[in-house]
Amino acid sequence: MKKHAIPVVRHQLPSGLVLLVSPNSKIPLVHVNVVARCGAVDNPANRPGLASLMTRMLDEGTTRYSHRKIAEIIENLGGSLTTFSSRELSGVSVSVLSGELPRAINLAHSVVAEPVFPKRRLKLEREKARNQIRSANDNPQVVASNEFNRVIYRHHPLGEPVLGKEESVCSMNSAELAEFHRRTFAPQNTIIVVVGDVEPEKCASLLSEKFGSWRNQSYRPTTPPQLAPLKEKVIRQISMPKQQINIYLGHLGIRRKDADYYPLQVMDVILGGGPGFTSRIPARLRDQQGLAYATYSDISGSSGLYPGRFAAFISTSPENREKALTGLIGEIKSLLEDGITEKELASAKSYLTGSFVFDFQSNGHVARFILSAEMFNLGFDYLDQYPRLIQSITRARVEQIARKRLDLEHFATVIVGPV
Repeated sequence: MKKHAIPVVRHQLPSGLVLLVSPNSKIPLVHVNVVARCGAVDNPANRPGLASLMTRMLDEGTTRYSHRKIAEIIENLGGSLTTFSSRELSGVSVSVLSGELPRAINLAHSVVAEPVFPKRRLKLEREKARNQIRSANDNPQVVASNEFNRVIYRHHPLGEPVLGKEESVCSMNSAELAEFHRRTFAPQNTIIVVVGDVEPEKCASLLSEKFGSWRNQSYRPTTPPQLAPLKEKVIRQISMPKQQINIYLGHLGIRRKDADYYPLQVMDVILGGGPGFTSRIPARLRDQQGLAYATYSDISGSSGLYPGRFAAFISTSPENREKALTGLIGEIKSLLEDGITEKELASAKSYLTGSFVFDFQSNGHVARFILSAEMFNLGFDYLDQYPRLIQSITRARVEQIARKRLDLEHFATVIVGPV
């Protein structure tokens, strides 16, 4: 095994399932992540929230275990089991004492490969999801963000919230969830990441023994519609009886594998995604002018298998609406026209390379890193490579990529609050 800053043993089973195991013997815990490359992007057009609800139901009953038995097993293991679903990924995380790894793998397999979506439990989960959706719909920043996505992604599944819409979620049935599971959860679409106090080869053997027979001939990769940038300026206003105005402006972003990712990371820190005392938008609009309760901008952070978004956000009082909008656009325009300084470049590089190591403070953090390294072909020595990638970026490169990727001619503005 080649030595890396974070050691990883990689195996690929004949079914296509990828196993990634990283030993960390500092504490006697182990973290198991079973991740399928499916999520909101796979939802049918008339079924926002399907992936989310299906994933919520994975631990509510399997062919071997009732939901009570699953809860009992986890309690006896002294661990935790959570399900998750996002724009592009869904799955299960199990954390236990390292001595309980075989039982954790056994349970993870049943939850991922053998769910039955019991009707009685579905009724409860639908109600929980509905309450979450209602709560989100009362939050003006969330409402603004969701509407912003609808505008920039248009008729694409990514334009709808991961949780979905109330009317859609409340009408979903067990058969529909089971069919979606069969179509999207399969070994050829799944990565298992194990981090913790384990012997890598022994752990890989346990995983192979349990998951090696998993097959799914019903798997059908989703081909969502193509995404295209806006061709004009779009303005949307939504009235809500709240104290502040919430504003999003921006447009379609980039994929994680985009060659411009690293210059844009540096640009993000300078423009609006870094510490407030160095990042322009927070420093000037919030700290100096007092216009904002909260403000930022970002393009690299939302990138993934599919394009993320360039979003500049500000929350302000209604009387400062136009001044805040003008300020956001002015800071973006200033960066595009006047560029950045060498001091800003040096500070951004220092911030990125200095804070990068804090992404690896727990087994869960390391597991997320290893998953990203696998999905985006970063290499498991990425921890060593990242500082060099950032330090190689020049001022001219940041300015060039900013002008290429930020568009002040064709963008969306969404305003939510007392408008």
